[in-house]
Amino acid sequence: MLVLGLLPGPNEVSLHQINHYLAPIVNELVLLWDGVTFDNTFEYQELRKIQAALILVLCDIPAARKICGHISALSSCYRCEKKANYENHKHNFAGMDNISEWFINRDSAQFRENALGWRRCNSNAARNRFVKTTGVR
Repeated sequence: MLVLGLLPGPNEVSLHQINHYLAPIVNELVLLWDGVTFDNTFEYQELRKIQAALILVLCDIPAARKICGHISALSSCYRCEKKANYENHKHNFAGMDNISEWFINRDSAQFRENALGWRRCNSNAARNRFVKTTGVR
């Protein structure tokens, strides 16, 4: 199944706007994760419970960072602790001198806790300070 969602232009959607666009999709996914019961289907004439999960999101880099809670395409890899460096007036992920840092998996529990911490901030200024400290929104 392909679920297609296009966000309106002509400018990039803000961090706060994307949460409002995604909320209905997330709410539906939560229902499907818990399971939905149908009275009958084409193949089954009795009650049938189905479950579903989102396993892939395909989008450009700025959208991927916003959907996954990262602050920038330059801040870090979404799976590991690798961060972009700044050489020759360009941000990039190149360089072999710190390769040992490339494959340190992110701690998903810590990432989730940071995301919830960002949500609990009660002002934009507090959120900005939190993002600078944790790198997560």
